[in-house]
Amino acid sequence: MGSRAPSAEAAEEIPVCRFCGVPLSTADSHEELTQLLQRHGVLRSAAAAEAYAAVDRADFVPEGADAYLDAAAVMGSTGAQVSAPHVHAAALELVEEKVSGIEEPLRILDLGSGSGCMAAMLANLARGRGRVLGLEHIQELADESVVNVAKNHKDLLTDGTLDLRCQDARTLQEEGGFHVVHCGAALSGPEPWLLELLRPGGRAVAPIGATDAPQWLSSIDLPTDGGSAVVNRHLRVLYVPMTSEEDQRARGAAWEEVVARCVRNSAHLPPLAVPKLPE
Repeated sequence: MGSRAPSAEAAEEIPVCRFCGVPLSTADSHEELTQLLQRHGVLRSAAAAEAYAAVDRADFVPEGADAYLDAAAVMGSTGAQVSAPHVHAAALELVEEKVSGIEEPLRILDLGSGSGCMAAMLANLARGRGRVLGLEHIQELADESVVNVAKNHKDLLTDGTLDLRCQDARTLQEEGGFHVVHCGAALSGPEPWLLELLRPGGRAVAPIGATDAPQWLSSIDLPTDGGSAVVNRHLRVLYVPMTSEEDQRARGAAWEEVVARCVRNSAHLPPLAVPKLPE
């Protein structure tokens, strides 16, 4: 089967994400998907690229979904999605940027772990250096994530690198805190409960903005001296909100209305310049 991704010579024809302007990396295989994310400058570090390449997206999207389409995949009627490949890759880079300088055993938290895709990537990033805890508050998704990871990464579960649980992240109380917290749902800002999960000097990676409207994938860095958190915007995105299980299920039951609302709220977006591809 021929590749759906244009050649380098036809780079000007590559479609881009309407939210962030990043070239889309739709491919025919996970290997090609990873290569395109690198060529498009989304995966930049060797460590993040290796962790991304190790986790085949086909293990984590619903049956019948196009695993290598660079777009979010809806997970049934749960009101949850598997983020688009370029969004997962960008978030993984922001995590790697922080953990690359940490020498002590890593503690990473993945909130709203959904199908387990990002949690598995984070676990591959942390393999041999620490542990990852993934929390998902929808029981069937949490159960399915364990099955998904076990397809090709059972060792991550058995050796203690990755722990997947069903729990609302906002109820978590963890002694010592985490070096990095990745949040797979949108927040209105750097909320106190999120900051309390971080160690001094830690980083949260989260979409910040309004519900059902364009947000910004942001890094939220907590100073070591107890000062205010520093928020930096990196990529314009559209995530489902951090909410209760009841509200999330209600959103899933009215998914067409949610999508229509997102379309209306994003109609005003000005076009973004297409980034120059790396040489």
